[in-house]
Amino acid sequence: MIGLRKRSSESDDEPVPSSFLLRKVAAVDLFTKPKEDYCRSQTRAGAIISIITVFAVGLLASWEVMSYTLGWNAYKTELSVDTSPEKNITFNIDITFMQEPCHDLFLDVSDVSGTFSINVTENLLKTPVDVGGNLAYLGTRRFFTDPRSPLYTRRNDPNSPDFCGRCFTGNKAIAGGKNCCNTCEEVMAEHDRKGLPRPNKNVVEQCIGELSLENPGCNYRGALNVRKVSGVIFFTPKVIKNTIKMEDLLKFDASHVINKFSIGDESVRRHSRRGVLNPLEKQRFNGSGRFMKVRYYLNIVPTTYGSGASSGLHPPTYEYSANWNSREVAIGYGGFPSVEFSFDFFPMQVNNNFKREPIYHFLVQLCGIIGGLFVVLGLVDSVVARLTRLV
Repeated sequence: MIGLRKRSSESDDEPVPSSFLLRKVAAVDLFTKPKEDYCRSQTRAGAIISIITVFAVGLLASWEVMSYTLGWNAYKTELSVDTSPEKNITFNIDITFMQEPCHDLFLDVSDVSGTFSINVTENLLKTPVDVGGNLAYLGTRRFFTDPRSPLYTRRNDPNSPDFCGRCFTGNKAIAGGKNCCNTCEEVMAEHDRKGLPRPNKNVVEQCIGELSLENPGCNYRGALNVRKVSGVIFFTPKVIKNTIKMEDLLKFDASHVINKFSIGDESVRRHSRRGVLNPLEKQRFNGSGRFMKVRYYLNIVPTTYGSGASSGLHPPTYEYSANWNSREVAIGYGGFPSVEFSFDFFPMQVNNNFKREPIYHFLVQLCGIIGGLFVVLGLVDSVVARLTRLV
């Protein structure tokens, strides 16, 4: 055409370095620039791949952010030989017997070392339960029989000769009143003597024995300390002079609900990738008849929990697996109805550690996901474009 001139392809290029040194430097440029005299085209296949890219990047990036924020990949579990020095362990229990009153129910403990303890009450609270399954005593428990308790004093121990129970339910004693009332009758008599209305038995701790006679069930709650060897925890009819009365055997009802059953220090924050379970909690047994023996078999695994770079000794904790069975026993052939927890210890220790990865590690993974997807799907787009031209 007249008046038009062909465009020089060199006019769009950057000026070529004149010096020899600059030309050598430009030769190692990894980011070569294409000429701008080419046309771009958009295709349906490219649009579909672009949509897939954006969706995949958003999905994987969101997953990576949630994984880092919630610590899904921060849990590490290792096995080691159990070398913990503790000699005792603690069973944290809350068990309700719906049809067995407290005055007829004992908790006994035996182990393979030959130790046998009858009617263990240290650090445990026995509370009568009414027909609706609710605690019959609603007051504050001030009596402690475990000398290791920080609240223990001899004046608050009903088994001590120095025991001294309060005569009034308030925090202050009444002037001119008795200093100590150790029975329910003494509490009521002191209120009568002072011309005060009698308190309800369900708020007077000295009346728990009377509440036991008036209510059908019993709740055991507290921390039971036993030796760290294989053993059995028994809930049995009461024993008097190493003998169980036939009357108590015949009316023993093993029906119960396990509200809580954990092992070890409860102050330790427990964590695991799959969660920490106490398989016996909420377990319920309804005895269909008398003479029932219920036995739980526990395999206890020593467990530690750590977080971050923390190391060293941790308070002892334990996880356990459990299975159980029940059967009728033949009275007179050495068997007796009971609820038993047989436990044994696994020689290995499970160490759980929660350690979140550094922020830079998370950023590198995030960039790798985004960049990798763009590169891979860019190659797919190139292959699709070539195949389209061939067709």
